[in-house]
Amino acid sequence: MPKLERRLSSQFMTALQTGFLMLARDLVRADSTLCLEIRADAINIYYRGGSLLKISRSAGERYDLWFDPKYFGSRDRSLLDELPRVVRAGSEYGADGARDGIRSWLDAVPHLKHAMDLHLGKHRKDEREFQQLVVRENNFGRAAMSTDYFICDIEDPKEDGRFDMIAVQWLSRPAARKKNTDLGLAFIEMKYLDGALTGPSGLVSHVEHVDRFLSKPANLHELKSEMKCVFNQKRELGLIQSEKPMKCFSDAAPEYILILANHDPDKTALRREIDRLPACPHMDVKIAISSLAGYGLYTQNIVGLDDFRARFGASICDMSR
Repeated sequence: MPKLERRLSSQFMTALQTGFLMLARDLVRADSTLCLEIRADAINIYYRGGSLLKISRSAGERYDLWFDPKYFGSRDRSLLDELPRVVRAGSEYGADGARDGIRSWLDAVPHLKHAMDLHLGKHRKDEREFQQLVVRENNFGRAAMSTDYFICDIEDPKEDGRFDMIAVQWLSRPAARKKNTDLGLAFIEMKYLDGALTGPSGLVSHVEHVDRFLSKPANLHELKSEMKCVFNQKRELGLIQSEKPMKCFSDAAPEYILILANHDPDKTALRREIDRLPACPHMDVKIAISSLAGYGLYTQNIVGLDDFRARFGASICDMSR
């Protein structure tokens, strides 16, 4: 099976920048509850951590559009039946027809959001919803020009598991922002509540998976190339607030950053799981400490495990409690 890289073809980029899909791009840029993620010649527009609309380019100028009907549950789905599942671009098909097809989907967005709200009220995706907040705050939110990380991608499946977020560390100091080479690579794992810290998808399992993935140099090389492309395409689309494109990542070991949302200081799982973390020769494991109560990522608040224990061991993860 051929490897499917996360990147958009020149045709897809043109459609988003100046063609019929520009309407979708502009909606995402105007609506801060949405984020657009790049897939293999496809895009996913996310809302509250769920896929609101997937647009995939297939042969030629055909674009397939999809919304998961599960969000309607047993409620009336007739709205979906009225929306085109395929639009065709190109002069031979008529630009107006493709634009009208996309516009009909965008006009339906409030109704699709409502369906997702009702579904997510019963079937929560807290980690993915908070993950989307991290993307907003660091890529295009009001704090984005001063934070030190840009999120390149979310929900990236690899052979050893799925990465919650993949980011580039690009310090916000003016001198650093002028330099677009030798930038840092970071993997970010979001955990919501202490119950997510243990089990098959807990901290130890994720750390082992990522370090095993990074133990193969070809994996790291390919991922860096892929994330460089994703970053620059997002920037071209106005989805990342960076004045410059990025040229390359550094050779430094990647960071593996844990964002632990709503940890309960009375619980013991965090200290126990941190103490169980294996040695990770291929990455530097760190923990994000919120900037007071936000999700902006600043290097001053990304600390190593020893520093984390020294600062907070007695106050938030005391085994005696």
